[in-house]
Amino acid sequence: MPIADVIARSRRKWRQIASSELALPGKIAYCFDSALGFFRPPLRTGHRKYRLKGGARVLLRENSTDRKVFDEIFLEKTYAGFAEADSRPDVAAAPLILIDLGANVGLSAIALARQLRPQGIVAVEPDGASFAMLQQNLRLAGLSERSKAIRAFAGAERGFAELVDSGNGAWGMRMGACVRAGIPVWRIEDLAAVALRLFVGVNAPARILLKCDVEGAEAQIFQSLACWDHLVERVILELHTEFFSAASLRRCLDASHYLWRIEGEIAPDAVLAVIALERGELKTTPQTQRAAVS
Repeated sequence: MPIADVIARSRRKWRQIASSELALPGKIAYCFDSALGFFRPPLRTGHRKYRLKGGARVLLRENSTDRKVFDEIFLEKTYAGFAEADSRPDVAAAPLILIDLGANVGLSAIALARQLRPQGIVAVEPDGASFAMLQQNLRLAGLSERSKAIRAFAGAERGFAELVDSGNGAWGMRMGACVRAGIPVWRIEDLAAVALRLFVGVNAPARILLKCDVEGAEAQIFQSLACWDHLVERVILELHTEFFSAASLRRCLDASHYLWRIEGEIAPDAVLAVIALERGELKTTPQTQRAAVS
């Protein structure tokens, strides 16, 4: 890479670090480690710990995709534009619950928790090594008391599935074939029930935000949307169009009992798009009314 490009990338990265949620010691350490990464691949193994503002810390694995995930979430702020707190008077008083599907090492849950202050967090991650890091990071961020980590996949039906390595590192692990014993598959409605029972009470009003980054498994999750659309008010979705096209998503939204609004753009040639879905009013057609009641 030409030296001019390296300098331009470095400046952009340092500006992002300067405006990030990292505390000053964390900014200095992250700048140093990032500068080394421009000129050579990381040589160390083990972990690096960085301090965020307010005293929370995050732990990243060396020689992994953890730093790329951190850059996306904390520097590029991928989810920030889609995670505004709801200020409508009729719902603002209800507690917010975050369900994070594809939580990886916990960075998305931590970033969203710092922005939205949810009453509780259910973080779902199938990969064993990432799940162990997820638990550590929730503890280091001071979220242990109001979070529940579950090692599982999210899907349309209960069961078990294999974990498949897509070849993209720890952030690209996918749900494989169904098996008789393996990593459990949880339905959205089951995860919501756990979240409500743990953090607000089974029959208490709550707003559920679903963050969904499941490497293509969104196809079967959204094909069962009518089973859980009454539970979730907002979805932050990383859409992998290779497995689930924008047209397929719109058909699932059309089959929902509710009207849904899409925030963000899905380019015609996009392989990946981050969008938000906001649940609106209950549809008034007789067919959907009967389905909602049943």
